[in-house]
Amino acid sequence: MIPALMAMPYVGPFLAFATSRFGFPLIVAGGIVLVYEGVPIGPLRYIPYAGPALASLVDGRVDREYAHGQLAERLVWQEQQRKALAQLAAKAEAKQKEIDAAAQAYVDQQNTDAVRIADLEQAIRDQKDEDLGPPDPKSPDQKTGPVCRAGIPARVSTQLDAVGR
Repeated sequence: MIPALMAMPYVGPFLAFATSRFGFPLIVAGGIVLVYEGVPIGPLRYIPYAGPALASLVDGRVDREYAHGQLAERLVWQEQQRKALAQLAAKAEAKQKEIDAAAQAYVDQQNTDAVRIADLEQAIRDQKDEDLGPPDPKSPDQKTGPVCRAGIPARVSTQLDAVGR
């Protein structure tokens, strides 16, 4: 009861102003601004735990819509980031498949080349055996065979060049 008595000297002049010709429109305008803009709490908004709770009590309509817009934009951005990451992952997977295919083709080529090289080496040995043939009776040294042996045939040499040896 005592606080009410202490406030009496201030209530009378306020009521007189609020009901006056200029006071009523000012109080209505102030109320509208307070509803839309809220109470400015400044840096109190950044106090952990208490700041967001206080802000939710005193924020006006503008601040609530601003927070709603921020949330909507954040969700759109996160969705775009998720899609971009999915596209990057798909591209990386496609590139990895290309690399794996190239590596497999290289291994297959190496296996094929190994078989071709073995065939060519056998052809060279066969050709050397044919070139040596029986010893020439007119040769001065019948133990060593001919001094000059025939070179590699052109077909074998071309095939060796294709293999890269």
